Amino acid sequence: MKLLVFGSTGGTGRQLVSQALAAGHEVTAFTRNASALDACGGLTVVSGSTSDPTAVEHAVSGRDAVLCALGGRPWRRTERVCSTAMGRIAPLMAKHGVRRIVAMSTFGASDTRPLVPWLPRLLLFGAVLRSEVADKEAMERQLTTSNLDWTVVRTGLLTDGAAKGVWRSSDDGSIRGLGRIARADVAAFMLAQLSSDTWLRRRPAVMY
Repeated sequence: MKLLVFGSTGGTGRQLVSQALAAGHEVTAFTRNASALDACGGLTVVSGSTSDPTAVEHAVSGRDAVLCALGGRPWRRTERVCSTAMGRIAPLMAKHGVRRIVAMSTFGASDTRPLVPWLPRLLLFGAVLRSEVADKEAMERQLTTSNLDWTVVRTGLLTDGAAKGVWRSSDDGSIRGLGRIARADVAAFMLAQLSSDTWLRRRPAVMY
């Protein structure tokens, strides 16, 4: 498949790029800093900003699917990286007939907030990560109200540990707490959705 990865230089984004290439996909990595990725066979690096609709449209056109691993920074509370970008990505995907998108969100967003223990719910999601989670929630709303074939992946706390190849995934409220998951396994889960309808138009939580 011809895949487009947003957030390609972040921890999860790099895993998406490397695993997609290893699986034989053609990958276009969209980034503000093209020098942050090493050139290799099967990889096209597009330099641009998600605030530039022309650059986004150029990257989206001709792709089979989009993977989004964008994320904000807790100390930049005025940023709306995910929702601002998705406000451009989703309409341009529709314009060019690119229907499939898998986007990374976070456990604790929206209806999963009550499933987080009260202390981290108050301190982490109510204070430290309040702006970032609000951005993810806005991104989710943009996707769930679109006509795209979307999957929103709500991850546990991300780590740089080695992939385990196993995880829990559910959207029925059975996953509770604040579990962890390696970025490598998040990337593997996201890529697996490209050949599966199991989580189509759903928002699974994924963690160990």
